[in-house]
Amino acid sequence: MEYKNDFLEREIQKITLFLRKTLSKMVNDDDVFSLQVFNEELNGKLDFGFYELLDLKKEDLKAKIEGVDVLILEELLKVFYQIGKSKMITLEHSKLIKSSLIIIEELENNTKVYSLERQQIKNYFKSEKKKLKAYFCAHNNITYNEYN
Repeated sequence: MEYKNDFLEREIQKITLFLRKTLSKMVNDDDVFSLQVFNEELNGKLDFGFYELLDLKKEDLKAKIEGVDVLILEELLKVFYQIGKSKMITLEHSKLIKSSLIIIEELENNTKVYSLERQQIKNYFKSEKKKLKAYFCAHNNITYNEYN
């Protein structure tokens, strides 16, 4: 049993290290970051890719990340945050917001540890969601309250 736990811990460490390196590439101007490469590498490390997560409906996304270690989800959320801030995926920005808020909700439901960084990321994505909603309403001649 101890061997199994050690193996799981090592796998969690490998995946979190991969996500931290990815984050480092994104903020370091010297490194080249590719969403396509990230998608493929993430798919190789976990049971899903970046674009797959963006395309899932809420319940499907919850089911997909169920059982994924909290540390991995926290690091993945940081990568999503950096992608969102850098506006790398303008056409799918609303999907990134939706997926990130679902991951945050799951993290908050599955951990008792409060994270100031997670709260800042949550505030960012909620703010982005409001901006998109306001933009959509303005360009479709509907009131903010009519939008659902």
